[in-house]
Amino acid sequence: MGYQALYRRYRPARFEDFVGQEAVIKTLRSQVMSGRIAHAYLFCGTRGTGKTSTAKVFARAVNCEQPQNGDPCGKCATCQALSAESSLDILEIDAASNNGVDEIRDLREKVKYPPQTGRYRVYIIDEVHMLSAGAFNALLKTLEEPPAYVVFILATTEPQKLPATILSRCQRFDFHRIPMDQIVARMKVAVEAEGITAQEAALTRIARAAEGGMRDAWSIMDMCLGYAQEDGQGLTEELVLRVLGASDRRFLFAFADKLISADAAGALTMIDEMMRMGREVQVFVRDVSAHLRALMLADVCGEAQAADLLDTTQEDALAYVQQARRTSHTRLMRMLDLFLASETDMKWAAQPRFALETAALRACEPEETLELEALVARVGELERKLREGVVVQAAAPQAVAAPTSKKAPKVEKAPEGPDPDAERIWQEALKKLKQKPQLFGMLRFGRLSGAQNGQFTLVYERATGGAYVRMLSIQDKNELVAQALSEAAGYPCTFRAAIEGTVAESDQAILAAQEAAREQAKKNLNRVFETFGRENVRVTEE
Repeated sequence: MGYQALYRRYRPARFEDFVGQEAVIKTLRSQVMSGRIAHAYLFCGTRGTGKTSTAKVFARAVNCEQPQNGDPCGKCATCQALSAESSLDILEIDAASNNGVDEIRDLREKVKYPPQTGRYRVYIIDEVHMLSAGAFNALLKTLEEPPAYVVFILATTEPQKLPATILSRCQRFDFHRIPMDQIVARMKVAVEAEGITAQEAALTRIARAAEGGMRDAWSIMDMCLGYAQEDGQGLTEELVLRVLGASDRRFLFAFADKLISADAAGALTMIDEMMRMGREVQVFVRDVSAHLRALMLADVCGEAQAADLLDTTQEDALAYVQQARRTSHTRLMRMLDLFLASETDMKWAAQPRFALETAALRACEPEETLELEALVARVGELERKLREGVVVQAAAPQAVAAPTSKKAPKVEKAPEGPDPDAERIWQEALKKLKQKPQLFGMLRFGRLSGAQNGQFTLVYERATGGAYVRMLSIQDKNELVAQALSEAAGYPCTFRAAIEGTVAESDQAILAAQEAAREQAKKNLNRVFETFGRENVRVTEE
């Protein structure tokens, strides 16, 4: 017989072999011992947490002739036939490849046949969320009122995709992620049985990489053991890190030190070192994100709670707390956001390393630089408003702080001349008009030129603005915009849309245009004088 994978060799054969699902196992055992067997069960949870294995053990237990504390005895003829998979009383169906109506109709016909040797005929439907809508409808009646000797066990990783009519007909059991210490304890049993030398840190690394799935832990351990046989050094932490392409804890602490101390050159050097060692960029980014999350939790919760939340020792928790105290909580959150975003960017980047290096450089920027960038952005916005003709006035200092209100005070008459708050009023009006998507979209393409005597003017480019001007000139649309402006301003407003350059946008714009024209005329005339001389030029007006 060929080699059998660890997850198949150590698949639980009794309820007592399961780890991490105590509540589910206790309930199923009680049902077997009391004989209160339901006609339909739903096992849901993440991958590798024991859903299908529990279904198989439960199917053998309900058919066992002499169950022991709810477990199948494994000695009776029924148990031996079911274990050897030579009995037709347990049928396992893969819904991913048998998801049509015809397969479910065939199942409904087979349900009529009683069990051969046991008391129940058990149907295990794996990945049941893959069934089509028609297949679910075909299953409904049979699932609600099956023969007394039939038990359905549905297993899925995505219960939210199941119709409510199916969920209401099943007893639901949620399988949770298995704690890391229980995965390590289970792997120690296999290591001792196989006669393999393994470090505690190596098993911990495997358990952490499995992310709560026992089957994933067995698969990773299988890869590591295959590598260890060639190496001849047993199962070490260094070997596990090489197989996973991950970075060890010391490297991550050193890299975080570079980020916290704003040593951009040191961080880039460590990234280059990591790449030369053949590590995967995506794996490294996930490790850095996990490390920054650990620092953030340690900073918020302290040493005692961090040890429980992170499934780590008190010594490691203390190291996280000490490193987290070297920087601010706000900066830790910003660095975590940067590396989480870079993990997404890498999926579309031709060179994932560039995304990692960019995230590291941004993380090294001090907070003062970010504040300066925010100030520069605000100054740039003010300059843009000045270029567009919006008058910006500084708020007058108040001796006594008055309660602020978002709504402008209501007045009877619009102010004379240009309104310095035109931009603020326009933005508030746009927020009110978001409930009208079509109208809001047309307004967003225009540019506010200002407000004069309560009239707000929106201008469009000559090439593309004709259609927008015609639409906004329609009475009902024009009145909607005017009403929103009046509510935002606190005084009656009117609205008009125009093509840029065809009408005067404001008195200020007219004066500026006239002054610019006069200056240009003077320059042109002086140029003529310089070329031909003043005595030879006569200027006449027609």
